Amino acid sequence: MLDFSEERKRFGESCTACGLCVAVCPIIPETDVRDIEPAAIMESVMALYHSGTMSPTAKTRIYSCMSCQTCKNECPEGLDPGLGLSLARAILQEKGEPTPRGLSFLLPETEFNLMKAIEAIQLKPEERPWVTDVVRQKPSSSKTVLFTGCTGLMQPDLVSTALDLIRRVDPSAQALGGIDYCCGDTNLRAGNPAASASHFLRLVEGLESFSPKNVVFLCPTCNSFFDLHAPKTTWSWQFITQFLVDHLEKLGPLKELNATITIHDACHLVRGEKPESESPRTLAKAIPGIKVVEMENCAENALCCGGSAMAAAGKPGTDFRARRLKQAVDTGAQIMAPYCPGCQSVFTPERPNLPIQIESLITLLGRSAGICHEDKLFRFLSYRDGKRVLSEAEECVQASELPKEKLMGFITKYFR
Repeated sequence: MLDFSEERKRFGESCTACGLCVAVCPIIPETDVRDIEPAAIMESVMALYHSGTMSPTAKTRIYSCMSCQTCKNECPEGLDPGLGLSLARAILQEKGEPTPRGLSFLLPETEFNLMKAIEAIQLKPEERPWVTDVVRQKPSSSKTVLFTGCTGLMQPDLVSTALDLIRRVDPSAQALGGIDYCCGDTNLRAGNPAASASHFLRLVEGLESFSPKNVVFLCPTCNSFFDLHAPKTTWSWQFITQFLVDHLEKLGPLKELNATITIHDACHLVRGEKPESESPRTLAKAIPGIKVVEMENCAENALCCGGSAMAAAGKPGTDFRARRLKQAVDTGAQIMAPYCPGCQSVFTPERPNLPIQIESLITLLGRSAGICHEDKLFRFLSYRDGKRVLSEAEECVQASELPKEKLMGFITKYFR
């Protein structure tokens, strides 16, 4: 497993502050350090590493990082600048800097977090199609286990579709739910590397409880984290698009959908530890009637969704999301098709305002295979009326394990 303490030491000793990572960083033009020389920006970060000196420039560079890995191949020292910036957040915390509120709202340790709140209005606890506690629920053995990832919880329809598709390959397949189990990425980005490592090991143990042969990740970040840490297991792991490509012939006859789509690629698939961009396109081409048109930035050059920067830095991330959405609209496609639930959760709140639909590639494949689960989150967002959402979700709210008053207050603000 990757030793974050050693990586922090290596970054502090080896980074020369050349600024090449800043020069290629796609979000820097959206920030207030856009006119500062790239080398000077990284010098401010290294001043934090070497002497604990905090500056506005360093904090902007550190918190605006999207972990999109665009810069990774540019470092002449062979460092991962995104990882170095995540570990710099730990230094900021040691200096008394609080975790940005948006990031705190995503952490598994936060009792009332975004993913649990969005999940709670869509289904009751007993309706979850995933395991939340392997010790209490004692799942039976399954050859194949789907891990939802944290953001998958926000889209129960997507999880159900993915699970139904996987069960056409392996009827015994089960799912393990995120947040209750986490790969550790969110804590790493929040500046908590020790908690990140702890969550990762707990997830490995949770998956081991199913005695699987193959683990399928719904989230490309989780998949990339496993590739990064490379734990010793008796089972293999795959991202869901590759798993489905490997078993296309078992999904049954696929009906025609007749739509033009543009694929939004996930950073941690196309620029991850084992980068690839073909499996999503192979899936799309397998759906009769689907035509794929590419965005200006696609495959290994795809732009990030901006979600991490939205949580940690606010407006630069929101502006970056708008930039990516414009690229999708400019293709003339009818549907923007992400395959990462995290990216989808970032784009979906804007869907009612766009001339283009946003629908997961996995959902499109499911529809073609005759699998359909209602996207309640989009229905609720389209109302733009928190009181109406409260009324329709009342049974779920009352059954929720979250504090009722807090959940109702969240709903009226989030869906207004």
